[in-house]
Order: sequence, then C-alpha cells, then structure tokens
Amino acid sequence: MRAMLWAAVFMLGCAATSANAKSGDKSLYERLGKKEAITAVVDDFVANLAADTRINSFFAKTDIPKLKRLLVEQICQATGGPCTYTGRDMRTVHDGMNITGPQFDALVQDLVKSLDKFKVPSREKGELLGALGGMKPAIVDNGAAVARAGGGAAAGGAAAGGATTHGAPSGASAPALERAAALREAAALLDKAAQAKDRGQRNLAEQLFSSAEVIVGAEALGDVASLFRDGAPPRVTTPLVQMPMSTPRQPAAVGNSDDDSPDAKPKRGSLSGVLQIDGKPFGAEPAVITLEPASGRFTRRTPVHRVVEQRGREFAPHVLAVPTGSTVAFPNFDSIFHNVFSRSEAAAFDLGNYRNGQSREFTFTRDGIVHLGCNLHSNMSAYVVVVSQPHYVLTDASGHFKFRSLEPGRYKMRVFSEHSEPAVQEVVVKPTANEVAFDVHGHAPTPLTDKFGVARAR
Repeated sequence: MRAMLWAAVFMLGCAATSANAKSGDKSLYERLGKKEAITAVVDDFVANLAADTRINSFFAKTDIPKLKRLLVEQICQATGGPCTYTGRDMRTVHDGMNITGPQFDALVQDLVKSLDKFKVPSREKGELLGALGGMKPAIVDNGAAVARAGGGAAAGGAAAGGATTHGAPSGASAPALERAAALREAAALLDKAAQAKDRGQRNLAEQLFSSAEVIVGAEALGDVASLFRDGAPPRVTTPLVQMPMSTPRQPAAVGNSDDDSPDAKPKRGSLSGVLQIDGKPFGAEPAVITLEPASGRFTRRTPVHRVVEQRGREFAPHVLAVPTGSTVAFPNFDSIFHNVFSRSEAAAFDLGNYRNGQSREFTFTRDGIVHLGCNLHSNMSAYVVVVSQPHYVLTDASGHFKFRSLEPGRYKMRVFSEHSEPAVQEVVVKPTANEVAFDVHGHAPTPLTDKFGVARAR
C-alpha cells in the first residue's frame, strides 16, 4: 500500500501552485480536458510504471484500481477540479521509504511519456511538472543534494520540462554533506540491488547496482561488481568522452563501400539489383548486401570511424555497416541516462550507463551481425553489421541497391538482415552495367533480451 501511495502522492506537489492556475477564465483542470482526459493519462501512466523495470518492483502487490482512483483524485483536486483527494498526507506516506533520486526521475519520465502521448500542451505540462520538481526534496530520501552529488541521477529533472530542486546544503561544509548524501543514496541502491538479486531479478539488480556505480564510481564498488554482472556481457570501462551537443543527427541507415573510398579509380563494371523477401518487396528496413571475389582472395577494407547516437529514445542509424576493425562512438544526446550493450557472438559488450553529452567507443574486430540494445529502455534496438568483404551497400526503402565500381569477374553475393535468413548466391560482373534479382526467405526479428539473455517486451 505504501508503494502505491508513493506514486499517487507525488502529484500533491501540483496542489501548491496549480490549483488556481488560470488561462483567461479557465482553470488548469478545464484546460487539461477535465476528469475524462485526466483518467486517460493516468491509465497510460500506470501502464508505463508497470513496464518500467527500474521501479515496477515497488508495485508488485499494489491495488491497481485504487492507485488509479487516487491519482485521478489527486490531479483533479490539484488542478482546480471538483474532486477531493482521499489518500494520506505526503510526509506520512514517504517516511522511511528510502526513495532514491533515480527512482523519482524514472517515475517523472514515465509521466512525461504519457503527457507527450496525449499531446498535453507545453504550458499545461510545465505547470504540472514544475511544481513536481519543487517536491523532490520531500519525496527523495536525503533531499535534492543526493541527486546531484557524484554526478548521480538528476537527468530526469531536465526530462520533466525543467523541474528544479531546492534545499541543497550550503556553506563551507556543503561538499562533505553532498558527498555523505551521495554515499547514502548509493548504499540504499546497493541494498535494493542485493534484495532484487536474492529475489532472482538479475536484470533489475544490475540496473540498481549500475545506478549506485554512477554515483560513487566503478572503483568504489569494484569488489562486488561480479555479484551483479556474472552472466552479462563484458563491461567496457574506457573513459567517457564529451560530445558536442551540436553534433548533427545521424541518418536512419549508413554503410556503402563506394562512399568509403571516394578517391578510388572507377572500375569498369557495376551491379544493381533488387532484394525481395519471399517474392515480395523487401520493405523499409534496410538490408546489407556484400560482394567478395568467388576466389576468396581479396584485400580487406581500411577500418572507419562511425557514430551510433542515442537520441529521442532511439538509436540512429538503426542499421550501420562497417568493415572489420572499425570503431563506433555511441553518444547520448537525451536528457536521460542510456546504456548500450550487445550479447551477439560477433561482439559482446556493455558500455555502462551514461548521461547527456557523454560517449563511449567500441572497436568491432570480428565480422557478423551485432544486435544493440539499451538495458534501460527495452524499445531501443539497432544493428551493426561488421563485414570482412571488400564491397558492401545498403538497400533502399524499396529493396534496390547498387555497386557503382567493380572489377569484372565472378563474385559471391551475401545478404544480412534482421528480417531474413542469411543467403548467398554467385553473380558474374561483366565490364558494363549489370543487374541481378535476389530473393531471400523471411523470418521474425531476433527477440530483444536483457543483458542476461532474458526476453523483453519491446
């Protein structure tokens, strides 16, 4: 019951400033669409909470209908509607719950997701969320300093439309107090991680442990890391680098060997074609087509440096083709923490959790398909196709592809795709323009898993 009320009562922060908020003669309650619209947002918000592995363990025994009723009452009353909140007061509910900064931020992010889904205008959303930031010290154990100390989990505040924190310690002792608060928060997270591990929730335990690690540093917890990471991909601990926030957005797909060698002398042959899947157009998701001399003798391409960004809770490019030995940077351009990991045979790794503007790199030394995920956001997925062949290209939205410059001869053509089985066929390239059709068998995309190989809902 206390876990249920934690979610409901955080809305109380809106009451202090929003109950009398007006736009002309309309209350915030009316501008939000009254009780019907509030109920729809609450239903979606609770669904987000249930799917959020960072905090859903708090709601395992929650009376969901009562939770929704209290949330609707709270928002309705707080925004000037004809409702009365029937739950307990905030301090009574939160006493001893040890709610951490990352957990508070996760809840805010789930609420923002629902507000955005229903296209709540920025002014109304700001009025709801602005007051919420001011309540954080009363909800989060040890106050707002916890969320900032050690570079912890304050990223959610920015995601919440500019919510700020109050009550930070000041004076000559402030650094020591902030450090003490950070250590207490890390200890609380570590305690919850151990409890989750004992319950068999390995992935949740690793997420909580990683949050504690962000606060106090990997070295401070290095002696217990294996307790939470055995069975997960190897952790990459190279230093994080800062990426300019002005970095241009990445396209949806990247990879063409002709573009990687723009100064090469043109060859006499070319090859264009269309890829079909079970006799039908391949579709919008690109496939990677490679060519190699049938003799098996060729020189591998020079490695390249590419970027796969995390922006808008998505990876971009979604499909990237690179030669073996290439290095890829994975910057985070969202105002929330992200993670990049892979359990693929060609490259298993975990880049850890890092915040807005930070980036880590990984060098891909083996060819194959590498399926990327974010362990904090199960909807995020992408592919890096690492190729040893000297020629590679991506299909377009209609399945067409073209190699512009080829030496005449006999080649093996291969296809790599998340929607089809691996396939190979031989083609002959003459010293002219050549065309080919390539039909492959389809299959469902590889299921998304967490770091421990357990299937996840998208």
